[in-house]
Amino acid sequence: MKNSNYEKQISELILETICKFDERDSKERNFGTDVNIHHSEIHMIKFIKENTDLHISAIARKLGITRGAVSQTIKRLQSKGLITKEVDEGNNSKIVVRLTGKGQTAYINHENYHKQYEIRIKNILENMGAGSEKVVYDFLLEFYRKI
Repeated sequence: MKNSNYEKQISELILETICKFDERDSKERNFGTDVNIHHSEIHMIKFIKENTDLHISAIARKLGITRGAVSQTIKRLQSKGLITKEVDEGNNSKIVVRLTGKGQTAYINHENYHKQYEIRIKNILENMGAGSEKVVYDFLLEFYRKI
């Protein structure tokens, strides 16, 4: 028998959690550097690190966003000293973007930030007992599909 009170509490808790994450993601962080980095910027840094030697048009194509949006983010990252633009060794007419040392630091610290969440979730699931991973995963997957 289902407890509708739990259903309401779960619904409210999910919405509150989404709001809390949204609020947290909208704040700038420095990720171990001397500059603040927006959510969209750190994800561009991650993309550049994991997809090396791409030019702006290729980044835009792969991310499915406009070339202008990529250019604006790249300019901000360059002004913060997180990336450089360099002539493509294979094609002198193209400019590729690469992370600087500071950009590498931000990338590593961002990855560590995600790992901390993974550890928290692992600990919670372990404390919930055997089989809880599948129940939680199935629930979240179905919830995601319905959004």
